[in-house]
Amino acid sequence: MKQKTLKRKLMVRLILLMSFPVFLAAQGPLDGYLKGKGVLDLVPSFSFNRADKFFGPDNQVYEEPYRGQLFSLFTAYGLTRRIDLVGTAAVVFNPLQSGLQDGGLFLKYRPMYKTLGQAGKLGILLGSGAMFPISHYEPVSTGALGQRAVSVPVKGIVQWETPLGPFVNITYGYHFRVDKLSDEDINRIQLERPDYQPIEPGNFSTFLVKIGLPTAHFYADAWYEIQQTRTGSDYVPDLPDLAQSFRVSYTQIGGTVYYSDSGKSGFFLSGGYILGGRNVNQIQRITVGVVFKVNTRKQL
Repeated sequence: MKQKTLKRKLMVRLILLMSFPVFLAAQGPLDGYLKGKGVLDLVPSFSFNRADKFFGPDNQVYEEPYRGQLFSLFTAYGLTRRIDLVGTAAVVFNPLQSGLQDGGLFLKYRPMYKTLGQAGKLGILLGSGAMFPISHYEPVSTGALGQRAVSVPVKGIVQWETPLGPFVNITYGYHFRVDKLSDEDINRIQLERPDYQPIEPGNFSTFLVKIGLPTAHFYADAWYEIQQTRTGSDYVPDLPDLAQSFRVSYTQIGGTVYYSDSGKSGFFLSGGYILGGRNVNQIQRITVGVVFKVNTRKQL
């Protein structure tokens, strides 16, 4: 009985960690602003994550505590006035497995930025890229940030900047899962569960609404996000399965505050909280970080 309980807890923790890449990207590597040609942002941050409950299918809730930390590096560079190159990387720290794991590389393009007279400005941005493993970590180990999954997001962003300063951002994304379940992992599950029939990872969609206020030295926002995955398997206690193919859906809220004395560099505090979902932990996250801005054109 103790062994079954341990396996159950290990599986649930793995699902929690698999959700980190999407969870931490809720603000997005693809937001509604561009850096400007030659401007480089370097943003290291550290997150404190905890969860006490796990949401299964059919409104099932399990008591599953988790504590862990995450170091992330976000970089963005203005290739042109309309195009940004964005990169991300993450290192996970917890008692089960620590080390460099998943990252991402993206392009963001703004085809339209129109002045609406007294109504402010309206910008439309398009973005895509890939999330992928950046080390050969063991994907079936508990404590893994993901399972060496590869996804390709395609996002459309509409941002209205009001004359008084506040903005409203609406972002829709469709994420293609291009990774496949490995024969080795499938065979391992079938040794314990001979009737196991693998389900390949399903594509998923995201919808984000964000409101915020930027000023010369201060920035604040609040957001609400939904993720929906329509295909995949579900977590069942004490039943061996591959979390890589789980159907993960959730709703979450969060926000960010940022301060810069010089207007070039500053620090921020952000947080997020998953309200509910399917095959996901009720994650609470607090992140602290620093933003370093460099105008490379002035350095030449």
